[in-house]
Amino acid sequence: MLAAALALLAVVAAAETPETLLKQMKAWLEPAKPSTRKLVFTVRSGPGGAVEWTAGQARGTEGDSNFTLTVLLAPADVRGTAVLIREQKGKPNAQWLYVPYLRRVRRVVPLDEFTAFLNTEFTDSDMGFVNLHDRKVTLLGEEAVDGAAAHKLQEVPDDQRTFKRIVTWVAKDTKQPLKREYYDVGNRLWKVETFQDVASIHDTPTAQRVRVEDVQSGYGSEYRVKDLAFGVPVPKELFDWQQLMKAADHSVWK
Repeated sequence: MLAAALALLAVVAAAETPETLLKQMKAWLEPAKPSTRKLVFTVRSGPGGAVEWTAGQARGTEGDSNFTLTVLLAPADVRGTAVLIREQKGKPNAQWLYVPYLRRVRRVVPLDEFTAFLNTEFTDSDMGFVNLHDRKVTLLGEEAVDGAAAHKLQEVPDDQRTFKRIVTWVAKDTKQPLKREYYDVGNRLWKVETFQDVASIHDTPTAQRVRVEDVQSGYGSEYRVKDLAFGVPVPKELFDWQQLMKAADHSVWK
């Protein structure tokens, strides 16, 4: 009996490698079901105080690629700005950006996952897809966050032009990311990301509020989720870079 229990524990421990835990966290953040939602951004990035944007976001799959589209809907001076990110197995992610005043779509190549998303404290990875490759992942141990038992993971990207390392606390039971710390190239704590107000929407747990604090500048950004729907049909033209200039006016946001 004891031998069987020990064998089971060994299997469980072997299954929870750092790489597996990172994949499980990615699956929590990026459910396979197609979805649409509204994101209400509050951005504190200057002495003028906070600004608020409303964006529409759609996630889904077309062919052998996963897509996420984020398009600003309000206020009027930024409406129509759109970012489309494609994740394709075995290939680098691709990104297209549409800025209304330029009236053209620009492909961003190569895509840096840590590029600031529209001058917020969020990165393209936050709005797109967690990268499982081009990094060394280690397990630093276990540590509770606000009373929740968690695995403590460290990612060291191969490309360290933006971040030296990232430390993430992943809930042991749900595999939800609880907190992520980003360290700059000098290995100083730079940004802290938290995932709050988790609710089950269509049987899918989702953080309703995500915050990123720049501890060096004192500024920060957050978004709150509204009108979230999983398993809904997502029009394929939303994932067509040639249609980005029309994305803000699509009926899916009505």
